[in-house]
Amino acid sequence: SSIPSGTRLVQLGAFGSEDIARAEWDKATARFGNYMTGKERVVQEAQTGGRTFYRLRAMGFSNLADARRFCSVLVSDGANCIPVVQE
Repeated sequence: SSIPSGTRLVQLGAFGSEDIARAEWDKATARFGNYMTGKERVVQEAQTGGRTFYRLRAMGFSNLADARRFCSVLVSDGANCIPVVQE
């Protein structure tokens, strides 16, 4: 990944295909419009137990507190959002 280690991201979900992850980003931007401004979509392939899945993440946070504030808005509206750090 070209994202520097330590970069603050939020994870919006993990999906069975890259296409689904991209579609979910479009749904999130439609649903949360203003909050998504300035955020960049990141789809990261990952594997666990022999299965491949795709993490949908958003980049564009100044620090952990910024990421937590963002997630608190989404979670309060029933969406999945977890602050994470790029490894």
